[in-house]
Amino acid sequence: MDYKQFIPYQISALSLKISKGLAKHYRDRFDISVSEWRVLVILNSHPNITAKAIADHTQMDKVRISRTLKILAQKFYIKQMSHPEDARAVINRLSDDGQSLMQAVIPDAVKYEQSLLKQLTTIERQQLRQLIAKFNQILD
Repeated sequence: MDYKQFIPYQISALSLKISKGLAKHYRDRFDISVSEWRVLVILNSHPNITAKAIADHTQMDKVRISRTLKILAQKFYIKQMSHPEDARAVINRLSDDGQSLMQAVIPDAVKYEQSLLKQLTTIERQQLRQLIAKFNQILD
């Protein structure tokens, strides 16, 4: 088998290239990692959730999420509070600083996505979105 022709490998490699581009951009511009960005985006859309819920949304492992939450708390981008029904769980939400950061990061992320997608025709963009949706449906 030629691994370079193996679709799972190609998708993984492409994802890594995109992540590396994002990582450099977010590190240079906002001093955050891709993991931090992913968690912040989820907290922006889903305030007051646990690390387990973040894992469900991001497909990141819980150890990585735990480390990322710790860093975000140290940077004062999130607030953490005890879960009212589960003493072992912590509720996470964006702090005021985190919300301000996201107001800058989100439009920037959209521009990054647009810079990639403008390389495709309208039909190719539609096909890409349809194929991504189909693979997600197959794999869920």
